[in-house]
Amino acid sequence: MNRIIIAFFSLLFSGIQAQTSSEVIDSFFEALNAKDQVTLKRLCLDDMQLHSLSIAPDRTLSSQSIKDFTDQIQSLPEEVAILEKIHSKESIETEFLAQYTLGYSFFVNGEFSHSGTNVMTLINTEEGWKISYVADTRKPKS
Repeated sequence: MNRIIIAFFSLLFSGIQAQTSSEVIDSFFEALNAKDQVTLKRLCLDDMQLHSLSIAPDRTLSSQSIKDFTDQIQSLPEEVAILEKIHSKESIETEFLAQYTLGYSFFVNGEFSHSGTNVMTLINTEEGWKISYVADTRKPKS
């Protein structure tokens, strides 16, 4: 019985690793592409905000909470595949704050949808790095 308990806790704690801010960013996009709203929520602060600026033909600004964002991901039909492909990754990091600028292209079922730039801000909390804010631009295909 003790071996079972030890094995259980070994498995439990082997999956828990401190992530760097860059690893949190990578995990966010892996979770997004997998439509894994549980992991997305875990990587973000509870009050994380997302602002999106659609550029074409007019500029339209929208805002979402982490709950709105993950509800939108959860509502996608299972047969709809999404892929946000990161092309560039630049960062500024201090001990407690990090900010990333990420060029991307977004695909739905393998078809190009739009491209743009993400700016993501992270805070190093007692629980580790968490995404606190996301702003992105969205330029549809021409």
